[in-house]
Amino acid sequence: MIKGKTWQRILLCMLLFGLFAETPNLYAAAFSLTPGYMADSTTGNSIVSNNDYYLKPLKYAAKPDMFKIVDVNKKKADQLAALTQNEFMPKFTPKALPAIAGTVTKPAQGVNKQGAVAVSAPKQEQVIHTMKVMATGYTAGYESTGKLPSHPQYGITYSGVKVRRDKNTISTIAADPRVFPLGTVLYIPEYGYAIVADVGSAIKGRKIDLYFATTKQVYKEWGKKEVEVQVIKRGNGKCNEKMLNALGKAIQTYKSVPASLLEEAI
Repeated sequence: MIKGKTWQRILLCMLLFGLFAETPNLYAAAFSLTPGYMADSTTGNSIVSNNDYYLKPLKYAAKPDMFKIVDVNKKKADQLAALTQNEFMPKFTPKALPAIAGTVTKPAQGVNKQGAVAVSAPKQEQVIHTMKVMATGYTAGYESTGKLPSHPQYGITYSGVKVRRDKNTISTIAADPRVFPLGTVLYIPEYGYAIVADVGSAIKGRKIDLYFATTKQVYKEWGKKEVEVQVIKRGNGKCNEKMLNALGKAIQTYKSVPASLLEEAI
C-alpha cells in the first residue's frame, strides 16, 4: 500500500513538472496564433485548442508575464514590417530646386555639356530661314590662320573687327559671303548667337568656321559636325565693332536679340 502511494506521488510530480514546463508554450501560442489554435510543442504544427484567453480576457488580467510575451512578439512584428517596407519601397533622394528670381527664360536649344550657352533661341517669327551646314571650330592661331601672335593682323577678321567668343552674348564666325554675307546674324544650336565677320579660302558653300579662343576648346566643345543654323538677319556685306557691341549688350540684357534692334541698328 505504501509502495503504491509512492508510485502515485512520483507520477503526479512528473505530470505537474511537464505541465509547468509546457506553460510558456501555451502562453506563446495564445498570442501568436489565431483564436482556437495553438502550437504543438512536439511537432511544431498548429492544432485545435480551446484558447480561452480570447474568450475570457479578464481571467488573465492579473498575469503580467503573459503581456510581456505579447509585447516582445509585437515588437518583433513591427521591426519585421519596417524592414520589409524599407526593402521594397523605392529609394528617393530629393533634389534641391534652384532659386528662381524674376521671369524664367526658355533654355537654348541644343545645349551641350561642355560649352553650355546661357541664351535663348530666337522666336519663330524672327527666323528668316534655316540651313544645314558643316561647322568646324577654329582659332586665331597659326594652326588655323597661319599667323603668329606677333603678326600685326593676328586675331583681326576680314571685316576688320577682332575675333571674339562669348557664349552669353555673341561670337564671330567665318563663312562663304555668297551664302552668308558679312554682317549676317545667326543662331547656332550649342554655340549661341554669331555674326559673320570673317572669310576663308577653304570655306566654300555651306560651310562655316566657329571661333574659339583655344584649340582645347575647339576639340572639347565642338570639333566638326553638321548643324542646322537659323538666320535671323541677312547681312549687307559689312560688320563693325559698333554692331557687335550693340548686339552684345542687347543679348546680355534680354538673353536674345530684340526684333527692334535687328530692324534699326543693323
